[in-house]
Amino acid sequence: MEILIIIQVAFFCLLVLVAITHILQLIYIEWRKPDGERPRQASSKSSYRNDPTNKALQRDLLVLLKNDVPAAKRLLLQQRRRSPGKSDNWYLEKVIYDLERDRR
Repeated sequence: MEILIIIQVAFFCLLVLVAITHILQLIYIEWRKPDGERPRQASSKSSYRNDPTNKALQRDLLVLLKNDVPAAKRLLLQQRRRSPGKSDNWYLEKVIYDLERDRR
């Protein structure tokens, strides 16, 4: 009787482990997807690229990066992942601040 209980507990633990592994795989796959494949969240905010108040900051960032647009996008995306929920203006200012600080 005790062996049956031990087998049941071990089977249950194995099922829980498989479920957790599956969930982690799904999270990892979603995390590795390029941005174009991720579903966009509905947002009332306009994109930082279209916002005229951010044009000066965008120009400053591109000047610092010598017009390397992919690098600018990459840095902004990285900052968005680190600090979610901030304004587009904040992300631009933070990336510019970090670049200037690192060049001192």
